[in-house]
Amino acid sequence: MRPRFAPCAVLILLAAGPAAATNISITLSPTVEVSGGTFTLRVKVGNQGDEAAQSVTPTLHFRDGETRGQTRPSLGPNESFDEALSLPVGDAKPGRWPFRLTVDYTDANQYPFQALQVNAVLVGRPPLPKMSVPEVKAGSLATTGAVRVRLKNLAGVARTATVSVLVPEGLEVPEAVPPVPLAEWEEKTVSAKLVNRTALAGSRYPVYVTVEYDEDSAHQAVIAQGVVEIVAAQSFLERQRTLLWIGAVVLALIWVTMILWRVTGRTRVRAASDRR
Repeated sequence: MRPRFAPCAVLILLAAGPAAATNISITLSPTVEVSGGTFTLRVKVGNQGDEAAQSVTPTLHFRDGETRGQTRPSLGPNESFDEALSLPVGDAKPGRWPFRLTVDYTDANQYPFQALQVNAVLVGRPPLPKMSVPEVKAGSLATTGAVRVRLKNLAGVARTATVSVLVPEGLEVPEAVPPVPLAEWEEKTVSAKLVNRTALAGSRYPVYVTVEYDEDSAHQAVIAQGVVEIVAAQSFLERQRTLLWIGAVVLALIWVTMILWRVTGRTRVRAASDRR
């Protein structure tokens, strides 16, 4: 059994020079196979950017196991290499099981980055999952934010889903999402806190969501993806700029009103004195 997946490009913008920005764009093109109790992933790792990636290391994560490939000292623009990674399936029952493929690398300044792809591998011949993830919304992130995930139960039976939010290193989801009970045909939105640890402003990072549940004798997993844009942190004055402008305008209006009131009052007093 050899399911194929479309290539997944992970783009990270690096520090810009005086004339133009340079970037490293890691592409991952995997195929997977389950045979004889072993899960094997073969992947072509490429760089479609215009700067070389250093210390490029792919790693396969499946269930509780992981295996690391050989480290390539450098991967230049438009270069690629092939890697095969294997892990035992173990006691995984028939179904769809999520796996993660990460590629750790650095730029010329030894700043660390990680490309991430999440997908599912078939074990046996499970039925189609009856769950969907219509939306993964992350937006922009400076220091802390949230990922909102909308789930939809596509069956007339209640079930409890396990939701995981997966991000590359540089970002962190500090707290796991509690199990999500869903009534028949129910749609529900859940959220997870997202923290920026080392991601640079101007980068775009993938945010993956896995939704898993057990149905009869099969394990099901649905994978969805969003994108978070890293923006520069703003000071208090920058964040409150609009409110400060409104406050300044209000104070100016109050000041002008008080001056006009005083001038008008003095004029009335003088007019009364002249009549006497």
